[in-house]
Amino acid sequence: MTREIDYREGSDVDPDAVVALRARTEFPPIPRATVAAQISGARWVVTAWDGPHLVGFARAISDGVTNGYISSVMVDPGYQRRGIGRGMIRRLVTARDGIRWVLHTRPEAADFYRGLGFEDAPDMMWRDRRT
Repeated sequence: MTREIDYREGSDVDPDAVVALRARTEFPPIPRATVAAQISGARWVVTAWDGPHLVGFARAISDGVTNGYISSVMVDPGYQRRGIGRGMIRRLVTARDGIRWVLHTRPEAADFYRGLGFEDAPDMMWRDRRT
């Protein structure tokens, strides 16, 4: 019997659980303190749970009015292709129609985002991190 996925909104998520989820996905490892700062700095956070297990995470940075950036969308590989990523994105963008949402994606995930209404944006620019 498959349990129903429990979606939660809010930044009340243990950074250690997100670090562990990152390790199970293709996301590169980053320090716990960085993950904690990402969570606390996000305007919106959506998580997906199978009982006590974190199986999905997504966050958005935004002014709350016109612009929003979706980041760190990850789903445990054992739970992919079940609509969890779609469910988290929908929870981030629903009832926020005045916001223009942007995100970066790997080429192999672009069709997933196109299926959610995202379009290619040739007018985007970026400046890489400075270390």
